[in-house]
Amino acid sequence: MISIVALLIGLLLPALGKARDEGRKLKCLTNLRSLGTGMQNYFGDSDHRFPFVRPIAGADDNQNDVALFDVLEQYIDAARPRRENPDDVTSNNWIVTDPYLCPSDRGGEDADNPDPWWRTYGLSYRFPPADGYVLLELFGVLNPDDGGSRWSAMTAISRTYEVFSGKGEKLAVMIDGDHWHTKRGKEGRNAVYLDGSADVYPGDPSAAVLEQILAMILKLSGFPG
Repeated sequence: MISIVALLIGLLLPALGKARDEGRKLKCLTNLRSLGTGMQNYFGDSDHRFPFVRPIAGADDNQNDVALFDVLEQYIDAARPRRENPDDVTSNNWIVTDPYLCPSDRGGEDADNPDPWWRTYGLSYRFPPADGYVLLELFGVLNPDDGGSRWSAMTAISRTYEVFSGKGEKLAVMIDGDHWHTKRGKEGRNAVYLDGSADVYPGDPSAAVLEQILAMILKLSGFPG
């Protein structure tokens, strides 16, 4: 009898584990859709421009910068992430609830950083449009302290997203910070897109498309090249 029970448990455990993984993945997609809806509403109120924020919300926190939390809390009916000690802006300890939290975000990036993303950065997701701001700063066409320069960068990246999303490219507006849903070597991140839909991220665009995207961002931002 004991051997039969052990056999049944052995057969059921993989199925239960798979069901739990699928449940976490679906919850992650639900959270991303909520964040995507908030971003869509912001997008509509800001003349279709993304906010000028950091790619990863709580990384290298600068109190002079607007955080993604500050933008989204006006459009999402949920508590914004907050530091365990509000007086310690250098602390990496955050208190986070839905929809900022992926339930599969349970481990660290590496052995030196064992905490999950949400605890380190204040949420489980990245904001890829802001990578463009970093890129434009490196190219010397963005001065973060200059309002006109910021406005040009926001316009360039937002319009490029609209053009290439209209062509069917899956450009993530928000995406899992890491490959928490990887199975059998497939892409393991969920993402939400400009139209508010959320799904498994199919992977970055091809090198040729990325080159076209970069060229358009630089052109629209006034790069003299």
